[in-house]
Amino acid sequence: MYKESIFTLSALSVAVAASTAQAQSLESTNVVTEVVVTATRTEKPLLETPAAVSVQNMDYLEQKGFVYGADEFRGVPGVFVRRGEGDGEEFPFISIRGITGNHGNDTFLAMIDGIPFVGPDEEVLLYQMPYAVVENIEIVRGPVSALYGRGAISGAVNYRTREPARDNSQLMVSFGDDGYSNAEWIYEESGDNGSFLLSASRLDYEGWRENSEREISNLFMKGQLDVGDGGSLTAYFNYFDRNAEVPSTIPTLEDGTIVDVIGGDETFVGYSPSFNDQQGWVSALSYEQPLSDNLQLRVTGQYRNFDSEVRLNFYDFFEFDPDNNIMGVNGFHSPNDTNVFYGEATLNWQAGRHNIVAGISAEETETSEFDQWTGQNGFTFDCGFKFFAVLVDYSTGQVLNQDHPCFVTDQRQVEDEATNSFLGVYIQDEIELNDNFTLTLGGRFDTFERDVDFTRVGGQAVNLTAEGEESNFAPKASLAYNYDGGMVYVSYGEGFNSNFGPLWQWDPDRYERVERPTVIDNYELGWKGTLGDYLQWETAIFHMEQENRRTFIDNPDPTGPPTLATTGQLYSSRGLEAGLRVTPSDRTRLTFNYTYLDPEWDEFVVSSFSGPLDFSGTTPQGVPDQIFSIDAEHRPTDRLKIGAAYEWYDDYFITVDNRFNGGSYDLVTLFGSYKLSQDRDWFLDLTLTNAFDEDYYHFFGGSRTAVTNVTPGAPRQIRASLRMDF
Repeated sequence: MYKESIFTLSALSVAVAASTAQAQSLESTNVVTEVVVTATRTEKPLLETPAAVSVQNMDYLEQKGFVYGADEFRGVPGVFVRRGEGDGEEFPFISIRGITGNHGNDTFLAMIDGIPFVGPDEEVLLYQMPYAVVENIEIVRGPVSALYGRGAISGAVNYRTREPARDNSQLMVSFGDDGYSNAEWIYEESGDNGSFLLSASRLDYEGWRENSEREISNLFMKGQLDVGDGGSLTAYFNYFDRNAEVPSTIPTLEDGTIVDVIGGDETFVGYSPSFNDQQGWVSALSYEQPLSDNLQLRVTGQYRNFDSEVRLNFYDFFEFDPDNNIMGVNGFHSPNDTNVFYGEATLNWQAGRHNIVAGISAEETETSEFDQWTGQNGFTFDCGFKFFAVLVDYSTGQVLNQDHPCFVTDQRQVEDEATNSFLGVYIQDEIELNDNFTLTLGGRFDTFERDVDFTRVGGQAVNLTAEGEESNFAPKASLAYNYDGGMVYVSYGEGFNSNFGPLWQWDPDRYERVERPTVIDNYELGWKGTLGDYLQWETAIFHMEQENRRTFIDNPDPTGPPTLATTGQLYSSRGLEAGLRVTPSDRTRLTFNYTYLDPEWDEFVVSSFSGPLDFSGTTPQGVPDQIFSIDAEHRPTDRLKIGAAYEWYDDYFITVDNRFNGGSYDLVTLFGSYKLSQDRDWFLDLTLTNAFDEDYYHFFGGSRTAVTNVTPGAPRQIRASLRMDF
């Protein structure tokens, strides 16, 4: 069945696919000239890069009503997003090519200007991303650990900051439904020996749901200076202050029926306050120097610091009692501080038919973390055998057990300090075999370790340590055939992550650990081409195999901790990504995308109170079979641009045992831009997201065999923006 589907879809790919590069405007519709760097670490036109790459322009995303972080993945082939507990950009689950993670977003690598941007628990924290300073986003589907190391297990996402390019000032102000306002001022200045950019922004949003207000302030400075004989120095500093409330999840019956809660989708049902606050700054310095006519050196350093405080309600499906209108949450509170130091040196040597990139990178993360819990707690008859349970009557919103003698508030359970260290060396050679064939060979070797000092565990003062270290070699190979108007390529690459996961899983009283990185092997066949400026396409067939995924079982050693954190579970995913862009005239453009995914658990056995449960052969949760989108733009006059985007997502399995599936939905976005002055770059943008006000939900099945809760999608919202250049 799979082979038949693949061959059928391959034949149809050019007719039903999507562009992998979203254009900034109708003035720049030629994908052939789009230059990308993330997939190969060398500058290449998009259609000459032997990898599946999408480029999202931030200005264009905002014109289309960019609402939350993770919206940059909408309309990208092979990518599916579910909003987790809290809605918004707090905890989205992002799957690239059908690959799902162990903890949060630990299956892809996020970067800022090519530098890893990974949290202390080895997952991507999009709510810390300074979106206000992002110019464009390169999304590579498929492992790229051979170039970037851990985390790039199913892909990499490179957020590239703005470049100062001209003498200009710009003011942008936006207003919209539910108290949305956003203002940004940008100042740019360029000279003979350098350039400078300053950006200040402020976003306020009351939110369409109760307890979903956001306030984000951002200050960004970036400068470039020509130094020495052909050298270039680039530095930037970004300050980020984000205060965001976190709305609640909504419980469901076992079959996915959404229960009626007081106030409906918009209400907050839980234990207040619930928020996710981040303050931090990122500074980076990069120096480039030609050492000879064919040898280039680049040295990069980054330091970032984030102070965070979160108060959350984790949904507790064990406490769900629909007969009495009771749902349960676990109250969680964690203040923490993170410092990250990163350095990299890269050499690029071009000689004859060889283009070699080699380098070394080092990263160290220092984290101080406190985990505190709230709720009825205690595994005794008096306490009710509960883990920090907050019982809420969802028909009234009332907390029912706050006066219970075993109800505690902010009981500190874990206090620790941890250091993650990473060191990697890599080399890649692009070899022009002849005028048509290019062979790329490369690999990277990484060592990584973690040291954790616990001073409190389970509410008791302790002096415990935990440590682990591992290494991995990730190879890469591709062969590309270039012809006039296109290329065909075949590639192999390996991705891996450290498997370190959250710090609380390192508690030596509760867990014994076996360290081994999770790895994925990716095999890919792709075809890209163009017929002038009128038609461009891209299609790729891939097969991915994952092994050594983290799993937890009862510890067979009765003298050790109760749980063994080991590795196992075999996972595979295969599918098709295809894209088509049609430009019938210089005033009209259509882009389509289509994705077919077929992931499977090849070996998946989990522990339970009744013994091992074998879910081998099932489909992973939260991965739709098919995704389709279309984006259309038209310029009826020289000063008016209008457009529409349509997205459709197929059903996905919600429970581990595949008893229940659902979640299919489609969305329509309408947008337009009008140039207010013939002589000045003043624009009015209007956007209508979810234009038909569809009710849709992101479903979750936390109990393996039952649907447990949903997060509602945002309703129709209108935004208006005024952009003025001076």
